[in-house]
Amino acid sequence: MNKRKRGEGRRAPLACETCRKQKEKCEGGPPCWRCQRLGRPCHFQGQPTLTEIPSISIPITPPSGDKNRIERLEYIARHFLGDLSLDDANLTQIVNRLQNSRTESARTEAALDINESFDVHFVSKDIAHYSGEFSHWNFSQKLRRKMSGQVDPLATQSSPQTLVESMTQLPPRPIADFLINLFFKYVEINSFYMEREWIEEKIDICYNPSTIYGASDFPWVCSVFAALAIGTQVAHMEEDLPKTDTNSTDELRLCSEDSVGLVFYHVACRLIPDVLLVASHESVQVFLLLATYCLPVSTGGLAYTYYGLAMKMAIQNGMHRQYTDGDCDSKTLETRNRLFWTAYSVEKYVSIMHGRPISIAKSDINADMPTACSTFSSPRFSNMMAFHTLIFYLGEVSDTLTQFKKCPKRLLSEYSDRLLRLRTQIKQWWDTLPATEECRDLCSQGPLFRQNLHLKLCYLLIYIYMGRPFIFIDDRADAEQDLTATADPDSCRSRRSILVDDCVASALDILNTLQSLSDHVGLCRASYNEFGACRAALLVILAESLNSGKSQRLQDGLHRGMSLIRQMIGGSSTQSEISYIESIEAAVSQYLATPERDNAPQPDSGQSPTSAYSKFKSWTQTLKKDQSTTENRDLASFSPLSHLTPGTDGLTNPQLDDMTGFFNPQWSNGNIEFDPDILSLLSE
Repeated sequence: MNKRKRGEGRRAPLACETCRKQKEKCEGGPPCWRCQRLGRPCHFQGQPTLTEIPSISIPITPPSGDKNRIERLEYIARHFLGDLSLDDANLTQIVNRLQNSRTESARTEAALDINESFDVHFVSKDIAHYSGEFSHWNFSQKLRRKMSGQVDPLATQSSPQTLVESMTQLPPRPIADFLINLFFKYVEINSFYMEREWIEEKIDICYNPSTIYGASDFPWVCSVFAALAIGTQVAHMEEDLPKTDTNSTDELRLCSEDSVGLVFYHVACRLIPDVLLVASHESVQVFLLLATYCLPVSTGGLAYTYYGLAMKMAIQNGMHRQYTDGDCDSKTLETRNRLFWTAYSVEKYVSIMHGRPISIAKSDINADMPTACSTFSSPRFSNMMAFHTLIFYLGEVSDTLTQFKKCPKRLLSEYSDRLLRLRTQIKQWWDTLPATEECRDLCSQGPLFRQNLHLKLCYLLIYIYMGRPFIFIDDRADAEQDLTATADPDSCRSRRSILVDDCVASALDILNTLQSLSDHVGLCRASYNEFGACRAALLVILAESLNSGKSQRLQDGLHRGMSLIRQMIGGSSTQSEISYIESIEAAVSQYLATPERDNAPQPDSGQSPTSAYSKFKSWTQTLKKDQSTTENRDLASFSPLSHLTPGTDGLTNPQLDDMTGFFNPQWSNGNIEFDPDILSLLSE
């Protein structure tokens, strides 16, 4: 009908030349509808082409200002569509075609739109499920939303009655308060594990006999026992009367603090399967605490595994991604962010120092960094962020060393320059940190003395890690000969020499830092940072002794370091650790040929009133005696490396009288070595 109307009052239809050549049915014109729709020129025999029509039939100048609005619109239409009739029939057909074309285009785009985003779905306040783009979980959630499905109820492997039974292993309330206080005093110093207010509330619940437990309580109960276990590791720091090494050994074995800690640890281990099933951000907290407990026992083994589990739990909860929805309160989000960055930073630190891969790449992370919040009192925010930044720089150094090892010879100079730029960048950043109370304040009377010294140890370890691979390739003697030829010493020293000098200076500075810690607040035998830094410094000094021969500075540093590391081992040393110390002493004797001297300060002892630590020791002795007489069970036979299956009985091992048989002293700080022939090119 439209075609008949369009043809009324006009010449008989005539096929255009374009349709004729294409052997297509022409729909009349000019221009014909087929050519117009296909956007091609339309030409009738004896008529001008479509491109010529506007210049003939359409005025060149637009209508004057006194014309009405319809004339202007007709001018615009003819300009873009050509010389066609603008009667009602034509206009209706044009509009219909445009509408149909737009609808079809929109449907096509919608059908091809697969811009799927990740999803973080909160099952409860503490439990979130994360699914990445194009995952099975995302598709299943779309399907469930289509069916208006509900979240399945939380199911665990064990009955909540298991938690009630676990409460029988709690110490007296004053002992629990004492151990929790030690946790925040000596462990949560630059990394976040939990809020003090949070765990104190949980402790109150534990000691309330009317408490009814549910499936979601497994993670926080596990955290309580893990924190108590960690508290026993640092309880010796509260001892009022320092003793000699021999007396300390006897006292610690009599007290059996480590065995008591293992009781708490194994209670926590029995809850691990249910912690994994709950998979909340409190599950991340659990594995961070268990890893912290195992750091002085099996750093590169069990502790590394626990850190990996913490990261997997964090990823499962979507803590590595920025959360943008508004159905989670700000405090929970801040807790999630702090737990994630603690897990990421500490796992990265341990992984780099032990030459292990980390659980997640930087490119997969866009979680918000922690923010200063008055409701979080521990740790101090500036120190926490400084620690995260130090681990970031350590990662940059590690990546550069890895690239340095694999790069072609023509790029050695470029990567060595990159190391030197990192060295300068780290130093400049460190100098910008606060020097009053926080971060760089090393006043022994300051409230953050231990926290700040731990930051400095981490800072110095970066320089050790950066320069240690180059330490056995020594071209510094040649550089020193050229010092007289120039006024700028750095310009004639090799890149490698600068890194090695920083490494040795940092090792000696670590010993000075540890000595200050020992003199004022004491060294902690369960501290991975303190023991690992001392060990790394001693190894660097021994290596430098091979290059430079006898040096009073290095000799004094070795004797000082030996004295410090003995203090940290204390009475809990194992046969393997004793062998390790003997090997260091043999190295000192062999390369320096000097008699062993123990310069450890021996403070005067004096009687003091009964302290919380004394009460704690008394309780552990009583507990050990009661357990051995009533259950014929040796508490010291427990170990983090055995009996991890919940409900396992028969924990007694008659061959052991303490935990020494399970203590693995692998406090490794990594071992990257390069080809000497390749490294020698750097000095050219």
